[in-house]
Amino acid sequence: MKKIISLFIIASLSLSHALKANNLNIANISVPSTTTIQFDISWDNSWYASVPSNNWDAVWIFVKTQVCGAGSSPWSHANLSTVSVDHSVTGGVLQVDAVTDGKGVFIRRSTFGAGSISASTVVLKLSSAFTIAGTNYEVIGIEMVNVPQGSFSVGDGSTNNTTQSTASFGTANGPTTYTVSSEAAIAQDGLRNDKAGDGAITAHAAIIAGFPKGYNAFYCMKYEISQQQYTTFLNLIDYNAQVSRTAVNPSSAVGTAALAANSGDNRNSIEIKTPGAAFSTPAVYGNDLNNNNLYDESADGGNIACNYLSWEDLKAYLDWAALRPLTELEFEKTCRGTNSALLVEYAWGSTTINAAISSSLTAGGQATEVSTSTADGLCAENGGSSTTLGPLRTGFAATSITTRTGAGASFYGIMDLGGNVWEQVFQCGYYNGSVRVSAPAFTGVMGDGALDASGNANATNWGGVSSSIVRGGNWEYAASKTQTSDRSYVNSTVENTTRIRRTGGRGGR
Repeated sequence: MKKIISLFIIASLSLSHALKANNLNIANISVPSTTTIQFDISWDNSWYASVPSNNWDAVWIFVKTQVCGAGSSPWSHANLSTVSVDHSVTGGVLQVDAVTDGKGVFIRRSTFGAGSISASTVVLKLSSAFTIAGTNYEVIGIEMVNVPQGSFSVGDGSTNNTTQSTASFGTANGPTTYTVSSEAAIAQDGLRNDKAGDGAITAHAAIIAGFPKGYNAFYCMKYEISQQQYTTFLNLIDYNAQVSRTAVNPSSAVGTAALAANSGDNRNSIEIKTPGAAFSTPAVYGNDLNNNNLYDESADGGNIACNYLSWEDLKAYLDWAALRPLTELEFEKTCRGTNSALLVEYAWGSTTINAAISSSLTAGGQATEVSTSTADGLCAENGGSSTTLGPLRTGFAATSITTRTGAGASFYGIMDLGGNVWEQVFQCGYYNGSVRVSAPAFTGVMGDGALDASGNANATNWGGVSSSIVRGGNWEYAASKTQTSDRSYVNSTVENTTRIRRTGGRGGR
């Protein structure tokens, strides 16, 4: 059987710490031996900066394989060597960082610097041999940003003022910020949770030591999951898993919307490209935003943030990619960094915000999609609920000349943490009337690259629907929900439990 060398490239226009486009490219994939896989990687405007954040960008690389000629045979996650020196990269600029579970590697700059990375050849060592002539494989890259170890503040001092965040974190003594200074357990009543937005001093149960609090270093996806990324995921899981991870039967007709009620609703472009056969052959999915029945064209919206993702959808994608969900404490750190909290601030460290609406775009649906507005604090928010409107391209607000505020970038260079689609993360406890709801038992366990037989995440203690919260606002809602410290949807039975037009997300490691 002919070997198929397949490739996934994140084609969205990306941003570096200097807030310029990245253009990640993975090419020339080959298999020099039964235990190695080789490819070239390049991207623009990479960084490893000592100030202000002492962090770097990276690409998370993982490999999927399939037995050739097996028809509906499932794709498997290929384990890599856990020893960094077993892998190599040419050019003298990059290094390959192995991880302890062998589920992938990080490729990043090895020394301080910034600029474009020219094509560099990477050779990865697999943990076990495979048959070259009988294997299909995919090399998948996801852009990430390092968030270094250190203390940070959560909450912004909000009270019950209608212009301020509600349910914001604070201390047990009132609406003041709380400092996370270690990964140690947080005692009961250590964090105030103003659930009702009335300024009352209420608090939740203790948070266990193992629950990721953001003090330790971690990686965060630079962008929200794009529709192209989710399409790739759907195309590499089996029929039964596709049933769980979409809204329609995978054997439905060509052109059937996979997630939205109708094709193109709220700018979701994912459709069935080739119908599957019930419980045997998976469907093939594609993007068709311009609805011309030609899939995966440049204007078909693959770079738009993926909406209509439930908490279970997000967890499944992250488990499959060997990543994990973030917690809401980590969310606030990725936004604010080491800066002091600012009342009613947004992820870009300012109280300035201006709405970008999907009905006013240049190059709509393309990798170069931008808002016609150039106002500072540009954010996909306050668009209203019309089905003709929706999220924008990931990283849409940044150009070669934008500042952090203009680009909507976080302290660490992470994009769209405010607006576009809800960020679904683990909640860390809340007070609901007379009932304390504890934080989940989540301890930061990583995804293993595999799903259960029904296409659900199978990682330990990743929790059910009650374990999540949506943060950071979305393209539809008004600015107050976009504020970094707003957690007013901590107990929402709609936003936190269902597949709706406003929800998406990202993960970390």
